[in-house]
Amino acid sequence: MTETKRGRRIDWQYVVGLMLVPLVVAVLLAAGAWLQAARRYDPGYFTPEYVERYEAPGSVAIELEAVLRTGDRDHLQVLQATRGIPQAFSERPALILALLYNVEGDYFNYLYFDASNYERVIQHVREVDGRYVVVEEGLYFFFDSGRWLEFYAPIAATWWILVIVFTAGVWFFRYMRDVRLATFQR
Repeated sequence: MTETKRGRRIDWQYVVGLMLVPLVVAVLLAAGAWLQAARRYDPGYFTPEYVERYEAPGSVAIELEAVLRTGDRDHLQVLQATRGIPQAFSERPALILALLYNVEGDYFNYLYFDASNYERVIQHVREVDGRYVVVEEGLYFFFDSGRWLEFYAPIAATWWILVIVFTAGVWFFRYMRDVRLATFQR
């Protein structure tokens, strides 16, 4: 006896499995961000000297301007306060701090302007354990700031819509096949 003769036109376990794919991916990405956050910061950069030196986001932004101009990765590591070495970046001698662009949640976003090619650069500063640090864009930043939802929610919604439309199409095709078979068997 075939599935359609018993009245089942859709294998719901596959549909439910496909509907869960975006949730499983989100959980895996969140776990990756959590693992990055667990040992991200170096306690050596949170001594009273560093806490006093970087007690305001503006002081970090001003020092970051000099770092971005010279390409000093060691000083950038101090500003980021991370265990790992910062990603390579090119020096931009014509870069100037323009303004505090906006504040989103815990993040102060500073706009820098490169006068040589009119390129804008946004850097993110956040308070961690009493001092402010520079946070580079990456998996940790996107989960910590909540920006991942701006990217991920439309993708997940599109996935779910496609699964629903495809499932409805399969159901309709199998229903019409059953109607055709029932019509010709009379």
